[in-house]
Amino acid sequence: MHTTISFDGINWLAVALATILSFVLGALWHSPMLFGKAWKEDGNPKVDKADKGRNMKIFGFSALFHFVAVVGLAVLIGHDSTLLTGLYIGFLVSLAWVFTAIGVTYLFAGRTFRLLLIDAGFYVVYFSLAGLIIGAW
Repeated sequence: MHTTISFDGINWLAVALATILSFVLGALWHSPMLFGKAWKEDGNPKVDKADKGRNMKIFGFSALFHFVAVVGLAVLIGHDSTLLTGLYIGFLVSLAWVFTAIGVTYLFAGRTFRLLLIDAGFYVVYFSLAGLIIGAW
C-alpha cells in the first residue's frame, strides 16, 4: 500500500467553515434545547462565566484543536472526493477513533454513559458534517 500525505489539495475555505461549524454546533448541542441540562448534570462543568480570560483560552484552544483535526480529516478525505465519501470518512473516523478514545477515558474517569453519548456524540455529528463539507467542496 502506498500512501501519500499532501496538504496541496486542501480547500482551506472548507476547513475554515468546518472549524466555525464546531462552535455553531457546539452552542446548539450544549443548549438547554438539546443536551445542555443533562451535560451540566453529569459533567458538572466548573467554568466560571466571570473568568473571561479562562473562557477566551478555552475557546481559542478549542478553535485551534478543531482546526488541526479538520485539516487531518481533509488530508484523509483527499481533494478529489465526493460529498458522500467525506461524510462516510468523517463518520468512520469519529466513531472508530474519537468515540472509542473518549469512551476509554470516561470509563477510567468514572463518567456516565449518558455523558459519553453527549460528548462523543457531538464529535460523531461534527466530524460527519465536517467531512460532508470537505467532500462536497
